[in-house]
Amino acid sequence: MWCLGQSCSCAKRKCCGHNKMTSLFARVFRQAAVTFEQKNAERLLTNLQSLRALMEQLTLADLNLDPAVVTPETFEPATKAPCTFIDIYDSDAFTMSVFVLRENYTMPLHDHPRMNGLLKVVAGSVRIQSFSEIDRREEQDADGTERRHVLVNVEQEKTLDAGLGPEGCCGMLTPTERNFHEITAIGGPAAFFDILSPPYNADIPVYGKRACSFYRKLLLPGDAASADGRRRMVLEKIPTPNHYYCDTEHYEVPDFMYATGGE
Repeated sequence: MWCLGQSCSCAKRKCCGHNKMTSLFARVFRQAAVTFEQKNAERLLTNLQSLRALMEQLTLADLNLDPAVVTPETFEPATKAPCTFIDIYDSDAFTMSVFVLRENYTMPLHDHPRMNGLLKVVAGSVRIQSFSEIDRREEQDADGTERRHVLVNVEQEKTLDAGLGPEGCCGMLTPTERNFHEITAIGGPAAFFDILSPPYNADIPVYGKRACSFYRKLLLPGDAASADGRRRMVLEKIPTPNHYYCDTEHYEVPDFMYATGGE
């Protein structure tokens, strides 16, 4: 048995393979803690590359997740949401989670304001279309409705596949690059593990608390290419799309996450 979808009832969490989790995930967790600790800010880029190198090796089994969560049968019930969210870890510094998408479902276009993020496909394949912000205009109507338009560069579309090995399954975003994206499961259901820092709603200097916002794409008239040849587009903020909602699954937290700093 695996520790997904129900609480472990065995003493000291020794059952269900809980403590058989590979040391790789523990190394990923500890490297994330080092990477996003404020006192290590000057070494962020170096630490991010170390974290990415570890994440590129990560598998569904390393996370101790039941492969059944990513099967077509899981999404057959009419009441099943198109997306499953598994909350793994949450702190003021970073979050870890897994999303499982139904085949051909697109997680709608959304932003990661002022975040660093790593995304590792651990089952199936996803297509990611990313955008990088150039400029934005924000206004507020008399009734208090916020209007936001963001001018972006359109990044090259990428396909990440868990079966392609380390170089074909890990993506990265920064506070200024690729921090708007939409993600589609292709060829069957797909699951990806991500780490984000700082988390949504974290109160960071200058920017304060940041919520996740959703957007639609607006084409620019005429030749909208930037100086480096990339296409440009405008993203308009919209309410959360009605089709986007998630089921949740319980995750049995491994022992190493209970210790301060992951030690």
